[in-house]
Amino acid sequence: MQREVYPLITRLKNLDFWSWCRYFIDLSRDCPYGCCYCNTQKKSGFKGLHLIHGLPEEKETIGLGLISDVYSPNVHQNHSLQSILDFLFNEGYSIHIMTKSVTILNDLDILKKFAERGRVQITFTVLTLDEILSNQLEGLSPGPYERLLILERLRSKGIPAGVTISPLIPHINDDEGSLTKLIKECKNRDACWILFSGFSVVSSFMKGPLWKKTEELHSDTYRLAEHYKKVKKFVLKLLIHEGLPIRIPRITLDVFKRRHYTQVVSEYLFNISYLYELYENELKMLQYRRAAYEIENITVALKTIASSKKLGYIKGINPEIEKVIEEILYTGRSTLYSALYDNLVDETGEHPASRHIIDSCYVVH
Repeated sequence: MQREVYPLITRLKNLDFWSWCRYFIDLSRDCPYGCCYCNTQKKSGFKGLHLIHGLPEEKETIGLGLISDVYSPNVHQNHSLQSILDFLFNEGYSIHIMTKSVTILNDLDILKKFAERGRVQITFTVLTLDEILSNQLEGLSPGPYERLLILERLRSKGIPAGVTISPLIPHINDDEGSLTKLIKECKNRDACWILFSGFSVVSSFMKGPLWKKTEELHSDTYRLAEHYKKVKKFVLKLLIHEGLPIRIPRITLDVFKRRHYTQVVSEYLFNISYLYELYENELKMLQYRRAAYEIENITVALKTIASSKKLGYIKGINPEIEKVIEEILYTGRSTLYSALYDNLVDETGEHPASRHIIDSCYVVH
């Protein structure tokens, strides 16, 4: 007898600027793949996450797979997901899917329909190309080359898809040779973006054999920070060399809708904050990130506020950020973002084909 699977709908207190989602759908509290590094194994560790009974009226981007991978080896759950995708498409929502599964290809037809509207992004997690290490880290997940093959298939059908190589675990999957091979392979498979981040230690990883390789470094805060600086700089150099964006683009609303400009501005502000984070300017990073959150929550048309000279009344918007917002609103670009990115390029010694936030393989309709 087929068991009915009911979706878990959660709302984050603040927008997740990495996937550009505030609302998420999961089909299970327990991920079927059992990755040893995963921070979702301890549900009490989630902050700002609230179970709710429905989706927002505004057609936001809905994330699929926050607590667990929505594509399960359980065929009944995948059947339920097909119904959810049909519902989200018919209701006009955008989606971002985070997965390690190769069975996503079974939903190719509906994903192509989402892509025709510019309303889908798919991110595959691939930590290493080493099959043995992948088995140690990622439990029952399909092999890395299997995932990249599916990504390549999706891209060949015009579906925006990229890769996250997170987490980068010191002395485990972050050596330069492996990262070079991985990023080049992702680029060869036509990945639209590559995301990366550090590692937050979880108890399940500390109980495994891989912990011994990184334990000593994690016991020294200064050495760990220096190690991450070196790895971060190297990854950025690779991404810039390959012409890949350092951030995933946002799926924006229709230009004729009121919140379009709000979303464009908040995306720019967050990307500026991310560049300041890469420059290790914590003060500027916090200022622009706070401003991005504040702008994101504005309900009044942003151009109306700007034309009334009241941007400065918004909490967290200082005169410098006010000028940046006005420039974005009236020119559609930010010279500050361009300057910060150009300086980053100069520091790495690489020369990318484009510095645009929106990558060329993702077209906003």
